[in-house]
Amino acid sequence: MTHSLDLGPEAGINARVAELRALDRATAPLPAGEPLVPGVFFNTDPEAPTGIAIESRPGALMRAEFTVPAGARWLALHIALEECDLSGRMMFGLVCRSAAPQSTTFRPCLRTGTAEGFRDIFFRKTAIAYAEPSLHLDALVIDDHPDLAAPAPWRELVLFFRPETATIDLQDLRVFVI
Repeated sequence: MTHSLDLGPEAGINARVAELRALDRATAPLPAGEPLVPGVFFNTDPEAPTGIAIESRPGALMRAEFTVPAGARWLALHIALEECDLSGRMMFGLVCRSAAPQSTTFRPCLRTGTAEGFRDIFFRKTAIAYAEPSLHLDALVIDDHPDLAAPAPWRELVLFFRPETATIDLQDLRVFVI
């Protein structure tokens, strides 16, 4: 019998998500920029003080409650990818299960660090969270974005939430690379 252990370029982010899935945290404020677990943090518009309260139960990712003032430009969850080499790969994809008491949307993107700052490549589909759990599946075709196959100093999966007062339950998230 042959045993093979191919961790792949997505191993780092899936390890971070697994650590988040094991977290047991009562609802408490989380300042923007403060890691929930290493490599996982929220970023908000500094000109619009946004309140974020996070609850996490083992087996689920998090329930996030946002208090967002009018005029806020962004609210995003960042998840660092470690050593994510996409050369020779065909797709970078994600699967996310979510729910929300009031329907809301979020836009996933792959952020790649550059010498000038960063470049965002948004997935084609917008994720929608409803009262009932819903599943979102999308992928970026690497040949459509040739710079993804090039080395990068860092990469993050970023989920851009609507900058509005809302609650969302992120139940699960997985990344795959083929």
